[in-house]
Amino acid sequence: MCKKDYKTEDFVLDPDFQKWVLHPDTESKIYWNTFIKNNPKKYTDILLARKLVLNMSRKSTDIQEEKLEQTWKNIDHAINNIRINPIKKIIPLDSSSTMKNYNNRYPKSSNKTIVVYKWAGIIAVVFSLAIIINLILPHPVSKEVQAPMIYEEHTTPPGVKSNLTLQDGSKVILNSGSTLRYIKNFEANQRVLELEGEAYFEVAKDQLRPFKVITGPVTTQALGTTFNISAYKGESLDISLLTGRVAVKGALDESGELKLDKGEGLEIDLVKGEIVKVAFDETLLLSWTRKTIVFNQTKMFEVKRVLENWYGVNVKFTNLPSNSLEVSGKFKDQPLKNVLEGLSYSARFNYKIYKDEVTLTFN
Repeated sequence: MCKKDYKTEDFVLDPDFQKWVLHPDTESKIYWNTFIKNNPKKYTDILLARKLVLNMSRKSTDIQEEKLEQTWKNIDHAINNIRINPIKKIIPLDSSSTMKNYNNRYPKSSNKTIVVYKWAGIIAVVFSLAIIINLILPHPVSKEVQAPMIYEEHTTPPGVKSNLTLQDGSKVILNSGSTLRYIKNFEANQRVLELEGEAYFEVAKDQLRPFKVITGPVTTQALGTTFNISAYKGESLDISLLTGRVAVKGALDESGELKLDKGEGLEIDLVKGEIVKVAFDETLLLSWTRKTIVFNQTKMFEVKRVLENWYGVNVKFTNLPSNSLEVSGKFKDQPLKNVLEGLSYSARFNYKIYKDEVTLTFN
């Protein structure tokens, strides 16, 4: 069952969920943070499930009333047996006599000794009581205190692309309208990044710290490779491997993984629950990193997204095009007007550009 369909009891029984609640690590934190962000309607179920898991994890001990009552009787008996033997019984005539006789007959050192013995007895009883309570009552579950983690986040607005060099030497080209988030300087045992949008990765080799890119429920893991991931909202998740090898986890089947070799790619439709292994054209795939727009039998809704991200505009359709309409074309470092002019002949639309608003009217 997909986690998006989970109910409260399903979360409670899920091992990954239990691990996140009781013994969280970085990967589980990022995964469940992303899951809640993408599935806000599940927040109430997750909150209740978390409380249930925490309560289930506590070890409690039932205490019989007879045992508690006997314990308190033992404490009372111990306190009553603390006695102080006076040196001599004196009946004072008045308060002045009392003070005078007290000073004369009881040296200050003796008074201190009596007080010390009295307090020693009380402390002994309290200490015994603490031991008894510690043995009888359940121990609270200790919470692990962790230092706060500092994250770095890079966001490229529409019309902008970024070249990044990470702390480990890995290089990233972040496409327009994309966000990359990760723990500053990474962790000691792994390099985990969270991606929304599209990015090209050249991963520096590090056998001790696998390189993981999380896109929603899918995790792509590599040691030293070059690959491209496209994960725009509303489109299929595309993973393309150029060199090396990667393992893709959580792609519909959360219990297993799929491995890709050089030149192989995956198209994952998370909505329909479909996954296909495909070949790809490297020149076409990486054209965006070389300031080139390439449309190859591309549907108009994807053309709209590309133009909006590439030029930072808002594209509107009037007289909506047919769902079967696809366009092709290649435009290297061209202004928006030239791209629209080239596409208009095959797609049969008129266009109007006003500041950052673009309107396409189909015939």
